[in-house]
Amino acid sequence: MTVSESFQIIATLAAAQIVIAMVPGPNTILVAHAATRGRRFGWAAAAGVFPVGLAWATLGLTGLGATFEALPRLAVAMKLVCGLYLLWLGVKTVRLSFAAPEAVAAPVPAFTLFGAWRAGVITNVTNPKTIAYYMSIFAATGAHRLGAGEQAIALVMMPAISCLWYGLVAATVASPPVARVLDRGRSWLDRLAGGIMLIFGLRLVFGRD
Repeated sequence: MTVSESFQIIATLAAAQIVIAMVPGPNTILVAHAATRGRRFGWAAAAGVFPVGLAWATLGLTGLGATFEALPRLAVAMKLVCGLYLLWLGVKTVRLSFAAPEAVAAPVPAFTLFGAWRAGVITNVTNPKTIAYYMSIFAATGAHRLGAGEQAIALVMMPAISCLWYGLVAATVASPPVARVLDRGRSWLDRLAGGIMLIFGLRLVFGRD
């Protein structure tokens, strides 16, 4: 394979990942909501995306994702766990939005740095569709034909793009002008974020795809 062909494959993977990362989903909601408590919390949630994305990309490129095809019940179980986690997080977020300000003044587990990072990890580790995406995009672009070094670049690049995008989302949400606006309607924002998490959770639990 020529350098030009390798570059074209990597560039195609990068472009596809940018588009996928920008599509609003559970990760976007989690990162944006965490960032309303501060930029560091948003970045912590975004950081949780990277290690899991790297693992899923590796499994997808090496073909181990076929395990989910051979064991469909495992994929369904992980999908159910992800859905239940989002439902739990959504309910907790909505419930806290109705609490008196002094009741939530102290840090709570969901908004510690570790809690934000953990939320990013769990939302991704229980999403087997990610492996299917990586398997498809790698197969479509012929990434398996890349050299070992080029494959390593692709594997790190894909989740890094997502992580950087979510980091940008966190920085935007936590920027002073945006933060001032969000502070005025924090309770309603929490309810909106919690409601969206509930919708995603219900779709995962009761969805047929």
